[in-house]
Amino acid sequence: MPDHRLLLLFLSFMLLAPSLGAWSSEQQIPPSVILDDDFSYAKLTDKTYVLLDPQRQLGIEDVSSSGRQSDFRLKHGKIGFTDAAVWIRFLLESRFTTKQTVILEVDFPLIDKIEFYEMDGKGNYRPRFGGDTIPFGLREIEFRNTLFKIELEPGQAATYYMKFTSRGPIQLPLRIWNYQIFTEHSTSSHLWHGLYFGAILLLIVASVVGYNLFRASFFLWYAFYLSCYWLLNFTLVGLAGQFLWPETPILQQYATSLLVNLVVIGAVVFSGKLLDIRKYSHAYFLIFRVVIILALLGIVISIAGRLEIANRIASLSGMALVPILISAAIVTYRRGNFAARYFLVAWGVFLIFVFISGLYYWGMLPYGFVTAHALQIGSVFEVTMLGVATADRVRLLNKEKEEADRLANKYLVLLNEKLEDLVHERTVELEESNRKLHELATHDSLTLLLNHNAIIHALESAISAVERHRQPLSIAMVDIDRFKRINDRFGHQVGDDVLVAIANTFTSSLRGYDIAGRYGGEEFLLILPQTSMEDAGELIERLRQSIADLSFTGTQGKRVTISVGMIAYLHGIKMDADAMIRCADDALYRAKANGRDRIEWGNCTTILKSNNST
Repeated sequence: MPDHRLLLLFLSFMLLAPSLGAWSSEQQIPPSVILDDDFSYAKLTDKTYVLLDPQRQLGIEDVSSSGRQSDFRLKHGKIGFTDAAVWIRFLLESRFTTKQTVILEVDFPLIDKIEFYEMDGKGNYRPRFGGDTIPFGLREIEFRNTLFKIELEPGQAATYYMKFTSRGPIQLPLRIWNYQIFTEHSTSSHLWHGLYFGAILLLIVASVVGYNLFRASFFLWYAFYLSCYWLLNFTLVGLAGQFLWPETPILQQYATSLLVNLVVIGAVVFSGKLLDIRKYSHAYFLIFRVVIILALLGIVISIAGRLEIANRIASLSGMALVPILISAAIVTYRRGNFAARYFLVAWGVFLIFVFISGLYYWGMLPYGFVTAHALQIGSVFEVTMLGVATADRVRLLNKEKEEADRLANKYLVLLNEKLEDLVHERTVELEESNRKLHELATHDSLTLLLNHNAIIHALESAISAVERHRQPLSIAMVDIDRFKRINDRFGHQVGDDVLVAIANTFTSSLRGYDIAGRYGGEEFLLILPQTSMEDAGELIERLRQSIADLSFTGTQGKRVTISVGMIAYLHGIKMDADAMIRCADDALYRAKANGRDRIEWGNCTTILKSNNST
């Protein structure tokens, strides 16, 4: 069969392949995502309604109005390249027994701008922002994908809106995560990515070593191709934006189209040298040169800033590259280049995954593990087989270099040891990331004190300790006097400043083994282990006076005071965390009733004995 007919066959297959996307049909789905206490994670891909805004003129007031709700349609997360703004709507229904924080993940790091809208306490939608135009230091959680924290009260049902705009493809693989489960998932995800990219780095180094041993130029071009491909995949999964240019998001926007074209150039030059294309097919030698010129043109378009065009061209170039290389390998193999057989197998398998990835980015295939990671899956097989093809090419060119092979194996052993060191280093980094996520899950984001759940857990642990060792324990329930009046008169920013200043006073005034937490709103819970009633009273009185002496620029000279209810643990009477808090809260009520800016001790012996007898 003539060369041009082989090429035409593969290009026809490429053009017909998009029809494969038609298999994904829309179906009726539940109207909301239900989250309960056993919830780990939930996919939102099939539970989101989509509205396209071609003119990019709609705001949150427009899309959230009742008249616009019928314009939303199910899209199953398949959007692809579009100049329109993409609005989505989804509903979360909480069946938690306590207030919970969940994570919303957008598992597609290439979107330029993401706007997330949730209802505030005043009936207005409050925006938060993400996407690869946002520096990592400004993100809510520093992770390769855009993440948003959502606070859910028991029984709460809320509708959320999101807006996506991008000069590249838009996909909507959304997930809601349990906070702890997401921490574990992110750790394992980074570990596997570290192994994958570490293995490709090993092949890059091996290619450079191969060039030093055999002085064959295709080794260097293979190293160039693998390096560009490594960096491209590092960008596609969001790790480049996180670790290579976290504060320069403009590089993330330009990187994809530039790297795709560099990958095309590297693959074509390497393939031409490995297949000896000039010798076996002059027609394909000319085709290869045309492909290189088109890739250089794509680079120029990217640098010129026309990313909406450059990204589309880059996607089509990546899909067209593999059929061209496969047809070239068939021609050279039929004409006597038997080294092409490994090359043909490598690119033949990779072709399938390139088309899957291309159809996914164009919005013709739904989100799934295979579609979202098609390039990574195919490349594992492809780079391995290309390595075999390269080795076979060397064997055919120079069979007598057995000693050189022995030295290459020695280098590979050393490289494996370096890879183990790399994985160990990555594991240490992931453990640190895990620690930071745990810190976010247990501490209040404003005051940096323990949050409600964490301070309750700390009190339960303290009670268990005093019961075992018969030690004293006191707690204090602290409330800022007339805090609502501060918010109403001077604004919520001043209110936040007051909360932070009082929290800092707790941190600086309490002892190293004392524990402070934000119980809720303007209330704080202080745990004083190994502290008698007398010592606890003196400590909290000094703390009360320190807070009364604070000055705030935003309160126009008005003093800020606290009222405190205290309780000491009573040995011999069963007291749990709930009982101590109720008694302290009762004392706090009396402190406020008796004039505020004072400390009252609770005496709930009768109540506790009555409860125990019941």
